[in-house]
Amino acid sequence: MISLDSLKENKGIGTLLLRKVENAAQEHGCNSIKLVTTNDNLHALEFYQKRGFRMVDILHDAVKKARKIKPEIPLMGSHDLPVLDEIVLRKSLA
Repeated sequence: MISLDSLKENKGIGTLLLRKVENAAQEHGCNSIKLVTTNDNLHALEFYQKRGFRMVDILHDAVKKARKIKPEIPLMGSHDLPVLDEIVLRKSLA
């Protein structure tokens, strides 16, 4: 699991980190990468889609289940959107 909460954006750090993960995955024989973000994280959804990821699933009410383990997950997130669902994205490495 890798998570990045950048203090300074648009420096290419997230893209570089993602490329390193993609290269490592290919070296280990993986043909795709899957990741998950929440419905309120529009910035992440934009970031990943611009880098070739496609939305492949929506896990409705998944955050409700996650809050049982991690109750500090906020009810409201970015853009005043309720944090409810997880969105699964995948990128083919082939």
